This record gives sequence, C-alpha cells and structure tokens, in this order.
Amino acid sequence: MKRSFVVLVAFYCLGIILVSLTQISFWLILGLGITALVIACINFRNNYIFMVLVFFLALILGALSLKNSYIRHKCHISNFVPYNDDTIYSLGGFIDSQPFTENKRTSFVFRAQEIQVDKLKWRCYGKVLVNVDFPQDLNYADSLILQGVLRRPYGFSSGSSSYRDYLYRQEIYLVMHIKNSLQIIPRLNKGGSKLIIFSLWLRTRMEQVISRYLPELPAGILSAMVLGQRRAIPWLVNNSMVKSGTVHILVVSGFNVGIVAFIANLLLKIIRIRRKARIILMVICLLIYCLTTGASNPVIRATVMGVVFLLAHLLKREADIYNCLACAALFILGVNPRQLFDVGFQLSFASVLAIIYLYPKIKYTFRLDNCKIRVLRFICEGCLVSLCAWIGTMGIIAYNFRIITPVTVLANILIVPLATLITLCGFSLVLCGSFCPFLGGIFGTTTAMLITLFLNINAVVIRIPGAYFYF
Repeated sequence: MKRSFVVLVAFYCLGIILVSLTQISFWLILGLGITALVIACINFRNNYIFMVLVFFLALILGALSLKNSYIRHKCHISNFVPYNDDTIYSLGGFIDSQPFTENKRTSFVFRAQEIQVDKLKWRCYGKVLVNVDFPQDLNYADSLILQGVLRRPYGFSSGSSSYRDYLYRQEIYLVMHIKNSLQIIPRLNKGGSKLIIFSLWLRTRMEQVISRYLPELPAGILSAMVLGQRRAIPWLVNNSMVKSGTVHILVVSGFNVGIVAFIANLLLKIIRIRRKARIILMVICLLIYCLTTGASNPVIRATVMGVVFLLAHLLKREADIYNCLACAALFILGVNPRQLFDVGFQLSFASVLAIIYLYPKIKYTFRLDNCKIRVLRFICEGCLVSLCAWIGTMGIIAYNFRIITPVTVLANILIVPLATLITLCGFSLVLCGSFCPFLGGIFGTTTAMLITLFLNINAVVIRIPGAYFYF
C-alpha cells in the first residue's frame, strides 16, 4: 500500500481518540493487542489479513500509549499529596524550565526528586508548577529545596479546554505557591541537561542582541518570530492578530527551521566541510535551534521533518512529505500522546496537511502554471497557500476560540511576505549584531520599520467590515 506508514500513524491517532472517549480498561486493550498479534503471525502469508491486523495493532498501540500516560507510579509526587491538604512539604530537585518573570512574579517548572513531610523523606519524581510572588534570579538546572503547600491545578476554562487540562497535558499535576524568599533554599549541585543549558544560554544572548538594536515592542515581536518567546507581546497586538487570522506568524514554524538549515549549509560549504559531515552538523544545528526556541509542537514538527529530509538526502533516498509529516506526529505523540488534544499540535499539523494536499489540486484546477505574468502567478499562489491553510484550520479555530476570520486570506497575502522579510532581517540582525555593530544597526532599523508597517497593515485589515465574527 502506498504511504502505509501514514495510514499506520492515522490508526495510532485513532486509537488515542477512541480511548479518550471510552472507559475501556488497559488490560482488555492489551489482551486485544496480544490476540491480534498472534493472529497476524499465523496469517503472515495472507497479505490482506496481515495488513488489516497490522493497522489494528497500530490502533491498539495508540490506545495503550494514552492509557499508559495516565498511569502514575507509586513514587510519582502526586501520590504523596491528598486533595485539600494544607501540609507544608519540602521538595528537593531542580528547575526544569527557563524561569519566567512578569508583573514582579516568577514562575517555573520544578522537577521533584525527593519530598519531605516533617522528618519523613521519600524519593519521588514528577513536575510541579511553582509560582513565586516576587522576582527571583533563578535559571534552568538550578538545584533547590522548596517549602510550601502543594495544590491541584484549578480547572477554570479557557475556550473549549481548561487550564488544568493544559497542565495535565504537560504532565504537571501539582502547583506550589511561594510567598517568602525563605521558602527557596539553593543547593550547590546542578541538574538538567547540558545541551539545554547551552541552548538557553544561546537564546539569552540572542535576546540581548535583539533588545540592544530594537525598541521594546518590535523586540518582543521579533523574539516571538525568531526565538518563539511571546511573553513580551502585548495582549492588544496578540488579539488583533487573532482577529486577522495571522497569529501563526508569532510562532516559530518550518520557515524558520528552513532558514537555519540554509544558513548552516551555506556557512559549512564556505569552510569546505564534506557532504556527510555537513548534513550531520546541520542536523545538530536544527536540534539546538529546536531547544533554543522552547521545543513547541510546530518547531518539533518542522525539525523532525527537516531531519528526515536531511537523512534521506544523506542516504540518497527520496523523502516523501506525507511520511515526514507522519514521522513528526508519531515522534511527538510517542513521547506524550496527550499532545494530540493540544490546539497548537492540531493547528500545526492541520495547516501543513491542508497545504500539501489541497494546494497542488487547486493550482492544477486553475492552471496557474500557464500564467505567463510572474508577479500575478506569485500573488495567486500566495492566495492559494493562505486559502488552503485557512480551510485546514478554520474548524479548529472556530471550535476552540469561537471566532471565524474571513479576512484571513487577504491578511496573509499582505502580511506573510512582510513577515518573511522580518524573519530574514531578524536572523541577519542576530548573526551580525554581535560581530559588526554597524550592520547590526542597519538590520535593526530595517526590521523596526518592517514590523511597524506589519502592525499598521494588520490594524487596517481588521477594520474591514465582516473581517471577523465572534459567536
């Protein structure tokens, strides 16, 4: 069967969905899987029956992966904390995310390694969201002892899902609130990954270059577009881009990953690195960039697809884009199957799938290749890409955000080319800013002007009658 791997991943996703809607037990699913495996082995020579059973096994595997993600070992930290408990706990572990400070409050994810109540201490594992009522100079991998009350996340709703569901998808089941600096006790040893430490250091240096050459608002927007850091974007700007359907521009995507691969390939060619070594170094660069931007679902998807394409090129094989997309989905869901219900995951894969499936068909229907005017053909192709992405994501956006944006196609035609220039200038600013202040100033001024134009166009577009509808 052509693209059988894509079908296998589709059945894997279907298994996750079916189990989320039913109360079937883990052991019953496992029994069905073992039975199907035995029958498949017996009917190995019957291609039709064998393939049907293999697809069924993929469905069972998806179901088992979701069921297994809900099973927490007895040493998981959530098993030590009863509901509505005011006991003061002492947690030992390390910071597992880059601390985020806003409105004089700091928050971070803490990976617990031990828990203590009074004089009783146990080894444990699991993540805790820590909210600190004051700014605190902390970094990823800092080893700490935290003292405070542990609570279950609140379940207030945001759209179609709740904040608690969002944290559960990140495997965070507890929240600790720190009110006093005495509740934070530093330790000498470090935790975490050295590769992540390097990636976060690199991101900090890049943010410093951006903030050095750009005013606050353009710097925040460029940090989102190049580094995936959206914390400095005002609510008003984010809301206006939601209305125009261009908020995806503020997310690091496959285009960014392509730029990183292009720059890495160009530099490695200049210093005459051989082909195989160059591809391996490009893969390493993509992985570091993925970690630097926070490893969100769109970046992981684009990175996995890029790595698959590069490895296929290394092995002199032709990579199929559908198989690459399926490989990226399987990688993300294999690590955490609950990501299938994350809106970011759904939008990222739905938009790419809609483009690669619908775009060639619509382009062929309208015979765009026969158009002799290059500028007109370029504009029409841009319209088709935006239209396909909008068709693919319209239902997900409407369901989760209760908004329909008919102006999206027009907005993307005007803004996406501009966003492309901003991204290119942003990468040039980051590369040149540290070594050549003169070039950094030129790219900084150009980027600021483009971002200002981009915001003004977006503001005009959403004022068009019928540009968006809330329901």
